[in-house]
Amino acid sequence: MEKYLRFTKREFCATALGLPLSTLFEGEALAQVSDTLSIAFPVDVQSWDPTSVTFPAGQSIYKCVFDSPMHYSTDQKLQPKQIKDRKWLDEANTRLEITLQDGILFHDGSQLTMEDVRYSWIERPQKDRRLAIGGMIPDMNDIQIVSPTKGVIIFSKPAPSVEYYLGFLAAYIIPKAYHLRVGNEGFLEKPIGAGPYKLVDYQRGSRIVLEAFDRYWAGVPSIKKVTFQILPEPTARVAAIESGRVDIATQLPFREAVRLSSNSNLTSDIYDLSEVFLLQVPSYVEIYKNKDVRAALHLSIDKQALSKSFFNGVAKPLSVLATSGSSSDVPGYNFPYDKARAIASLKKAGYDSAKPLQITLQATNGTYPNDYLIARALVAMWKQVGINATLSEITIAKYLELNHSQKLDGVMLYSWANPTGDPENFAGRILNPDLRFAAWRDAALAPRIAELYAMKLTPQRIEAYKKLQIEASENSWSIPLLQTVGNVVSKKGIAVPKYAAGYILPAEFARRR
Repeated sequence: MEKYLRFTKREFCATALGLPLSTLFEGEALAQVSDTLSIAFPVDVQSWDPTSVTFPAGQSIYKCVFDSPMHYSTDQKLQPKQIKDRKWLDEANTRLEITLQDGILFHDGSQLTMEDVRYSWIERPQKDRRLAIGGMIPDMNDIQIVSPTKGVIIFSKPAPSVEYYLGFLAAYIIPKAYHLRVGNEGFLEKPIGAGPYKLVDYQRGSRIVLEAFDRYWAGVPSIKKVTFQILPEPTARVAAIESGRVDIATQLPFREAVRLSSNSNLTSDIYDLSEVFLLQVPSYVEIYKNKDVRAALHLSIDKQALSKSFFNGVAKPLSVLATSGSSSDVPGYNFPYDKARAIASLKKAGYDSAKPLQITLQATNGTYPNDYLIARALVAMWKQVGINATLSEITIAKYLELNHSQKLDGVMLYSWANPTGDPENFAGRILNPDLRFAAWRDAALAPRIAELYAMKLTPQRIEAYKKLQIEASENSWSIPLLQTVGNVVSKKGIAVPKYAAGYILPAEFARRR
């Protein structure tokens, strides 16, 4: 974070004299130096309780308001944040000692302590099993409080990989005293955290206004006011940044992000994300229990054509549930595109041109780059082999609701985020029938995945996961498509750190790289 906040001597002198920084950079059309920022953003938060949902698209906002126990850097390295030190106290990996930063304050001025950590991660999830934190870190049994800033997390079984999740989803810390005083409804109406920004105005589905917290433990952000304009429609985000009504726009249609790169007033950054476009296949729907049906769906998808059509060939086609080059990847393995085999699989399952397979494909529209266009292309590809798919638009919130309750009635085009890069958070969670994230819920996989969870972080563990990844593709339990490509378009002069997780974190922005 420091490299984005550090002033040069020349910049410091200009600031002290009250001169705008734009005067330092001749020949550049910089955005007007300001302590306010407006962002065109594709989604609203699902809930203002960040421990209650696993919602990758909303993490930027949660990290602004609540901060994170740990943090993944722009190069996907796990780094200290609210937790400054951690160490295992036993060889079995069941006792993890954590130490908090000194002087962390919530927005009401109260101090964040291990009491708040225990309340957020142990007390509330044990009372309310619906909270997502319980699913993200299911084996957390207790926290022994050693001091206000030190505690020992006790796990019911070995949890060697748990550290990966302290910088990811749901593992946020909320204020115990405030939450108990106002109740859950009161907290959702007026949430407070310990992040760099506090919420000052919220219009559901419209805007989120944040103000810099002047007692933030890591230093007051240089940008004092941030407004997330919620614009689900991609063309609206394009219009907002192109007209200058916002300073930054995220997740634009790929071709628009490319086009805007020629605009002299804008900077367009396009980069790989640590996310996988995949098809979630619900095992609890009878038709998908047939392996030949699933094989036909998978074999008939030309992934290279999807990449070429919608991402200029930049998005990497995937054969396993892992991003290219990550520890989960299986170089050399390739799942084929084979229409003839797809037709043969359908025939084996009892379907042909006279009796086409009828399915539903659900997809978001504008939540991820080109999501609905990809879905339409899938429908066309399936049509060529004798699969009639009805395309249905759905929101992420509705999808999660249906999948968590095992009521999803069709295949879902989804983007799975994993800044950890670790296979446990790819196949190990996507296919774990004991977790609500899974659509494919094969009870036989539970003991196998539990054994993988308990393994030490060794090469043998990675190899075991790779075998699972290959088996998952061969059986099409979940169908990998492409590595997601993200983009951020901003006014000239605003430096936006590029996170593989797609985070937009205004506390780290600078007006010039």
